[in-house]
Amino acid sequence: MRCHKSHTCSRRVLPIALLFVLLLFSASGVLAAEIVVVKSGGIKPYNEALEGFKSAYDCVITEINLSDSGRQDVTGKIAELAPDAVLAIGTDAFRAVRSIKDLPVFYTMMLPSESLGSSSKNVSGVSMLLSPELYLDTIAGIFPSARRVGLIYDPRNMGGFVREAMKVAQAKGVELIVKEANRSRDVPAVIDMLRDRIDVFWMLPDPTIINGETVNYLLLFSFQNNIPILTFSNKYVDMGALAALNVNPFDLGVQTGEIARAVLTGKSSRNPVRVDARKASLTINRKVAKKLGIKINDEISQEVENR
Repeated sequence: MRCHKSHTCSRRVLPIALLFVLLLFSASGVLAAEIVVVKSGGIKPYNEALEGFKSAYDCVITEINLSDSGRQDVTGKIAELAPDAVLAIGTDAFRAVRSIKDLPVFYTMMLPSESLGSSSKNVSGVSMLLSPELYLDTIAGIFPSARRVGLIYDPRNMGGFVREAMKVAQAKGVELIVKEANRSRDVPAVIDMLRDRIDVFWMLPDPTIINGETVNYLLLFSFQNNIPILTFSNKYVDMGALAALNVNPFDLGVQTGEIARAVLTGKSSRNPVRVDARKASLTINRKVAKKLGIKINDEISQEVENR
């Protein structure tokens, strides 16, 4: 049909065009979830984790940085913003939002003890822990003759992880010599109980066991008894541990973004999704290796960052 009068055509075309625009904006609103990101601070690993999250999930982000906000009423501010979900990056950030029950809460870059202790059905995320199998395979690769691996832990923080590690170690023919400590001040006496009983000490990210004083004592124990330490952070490698298996902050963010996307788009059940980190990098302190008389094989040497 041809329009004989221009104003008649315009009256017909305008509503159709307006309807198209409204439908477009409506569709984009459904697709773009609004997420409030609470960060413990502005340090590089937290920023990398956020970039990883954004790369995995195209959503609208509003940031709250605890170091800038003065730790004001974070949950109240989130309620005002009325987002679809909350992402906590860092332990302090998670502690600030864990009371939220009416929104999905996702976490990353957090102490494993916090995620292991959460029973909330609206909380999902990625632990900074790697699988026990990966840790034990790394120990076998660096120390092929080691058969006795010692660790100290607080059952309240790392009980489930250590039980799984004991099963994996048994399957691999490794003797895991485990000691409990419920208070930081007990750690020196407990580590002394492992003297002459272990080939390697496995340092876990357990807040009861690891602090300034205990780490210094563990490192002293290592040098005095010629026992290497595998830890979870380059910080302790720089202080004197032989090796560290580090998580990748960007990929932690990617993993968390994948979980958030699946949960918020209905591709995953509403049950909590809590997984371990999937990627790691190995760092070795060559000076410590030389001092302890440990030769790093060529295959491992090609895969590590040296200090």
